[in-house]
Amino acid sequence: EDEDPKTKRKVQNRAAQRAFRERKERYVKDLEMKIKQIQETHVFTTHQLFRENQHLRSVVYRLESENFALK
Repeated sequence: EDEDPKTKRKVQNRAAQRAFRERKERYVKDLEMKIKQIQETHVFTTHQLFRENQHLRSVVYRLESENFALK
């Protein structure tokens, strides 16, 4: 089929634009997924550190009490 060059170029441009939008959409979705994973890891780690901090505070309190009792 002999299309004129302008029409052929417009078709190519539309295809390139569509491909670009699709790549951009996949990239954004990938970034959103990474953000979600990082946020979940952050929440988990923060909770874990909070529990560890509470435990260590109780250990310190117990040791301070023992130390006071020995004086």
